[in-house]
Amino acid sequence: MHNLPLSVKPSKSSAKPPLISVVINNHNYAHFLSGAIESVLAQQHSFGEDSVEVVVVDDGSTDQSHAVIASYGNKIVPVLKANGGQDSAFNAGFARCKGEFVCLLDADDRFAPDKLEQIVRCFRAHRDIGWCFHALRLEDTRLVHAVGNTSSNTSGNTIGTTRAFGGRGRDRSQVCDFRESLRFGTLPFYPPATSGLCFRRSLLACILPMPETFINTSADRYVRIAAMSLAPGYFLADELTIQGIHGNNVSTLRCDRPSIPERQIVVAYLLRTQFPELSQYADRLFSRGLSAYNRCSPETLEPEYADFIRDYWQLCSPMDSFLITLLRLYRDRPWRAVTHQAADYYNFTQSRRRAVAKESRVSAIR
Repeated sequence: MHNLPLSVKPSKSSAKPPLISVVINNHNYAHFLSGAIESVLAQQHSFGEDSVEVVVVDDGSTDQSHAVIASYGNKIVPVLKANGGQDSAFNAGFARCKGEFVCLLDADDRFAPDKLEQIVRCFRAHRDIGWCFHALRLEDTRLVHAVGNTSSNTSGNTIGTTRAFGGRGRDRSQVCDFRESLRFGTLPFYPPATSGLCFRRSLLACILPMPETFINTSADRYVRIAAMSLAPGYFLADELTIQGIHGNNVSTLRCDRPSIPERQIVVAYLLRTQFPELSQYADRLFSRGLSAYNRCSPETLEPEYADFIRDYWQLCSPMDSFLITLLRLYRDRPWRAVTHQAADYYNFTQSRRRAVAKESRVSAIR
């Protein structure tokens, strides 16, 4: 169904630096947008002058985003469209870009100065990979969000770094092949958000355009899972993007808004219909989303979720439905909340003990 060349044979023109496209998707982030654009235009690389293409997709913004985009003239490729969601923005941006390699960037994030150089170097060193993901540095940009400062030089305090592998002291850069594990329904890897995703065009062409659902969905999850199921890739432990944390993120570090796991229902449906070989992984994702959906208040959810749930059940065999139900019941087990409360209490008491011990040491020094 998906014929992907797993290797790229060197050609006579292989010495020529490839054209890289950076697709920036934006919706009402005018105060961040110039920072994202400038971070691409100011890249330090050894490519030719016209080798980096910046495609800015505005997804129906109602703020000053159009004025920001217009101010860059022919330095960027503008794509202005009606609001349709992240999935439609990905489709529109990919349709307009021409690069051999494609990097995605959210409008409220910024690339590190040498990101594109490192990404191209990685793809050249590993000719059989189709994707390259990397770590993100989380930065507090609430001041920018509050005052509407569009300066690309504005930076905040570092909050932390994303992790890709659990149970390790530190992540390390390495070749990754998750095709077999995904077919068995598991993924021992935590891929980054949109701004940490880079692809060969040949791979992304097997995924985009993706179906447009016209409801809130996690389009980046669909793209990265599909990519990892089709080709091996490379994880770079270097923090090549600064992800802005400003209180209005969709999910990252939102204390007042859950990660919206019910959106996984839509992603599961798309994966199962577009990539049937991922049915086991999609079923696990669906059970997780279904569990979250059943805990939400109906007034907080788009009615289309119910349609996706109905359609997903119709795709399943009796055995699939039985296993999904078991997974959902396990996630909804009544003692789970008690376990989480106990863990929270334990973490609180441990933190309190450390604080008291620190105060005692300070008092002793005085």
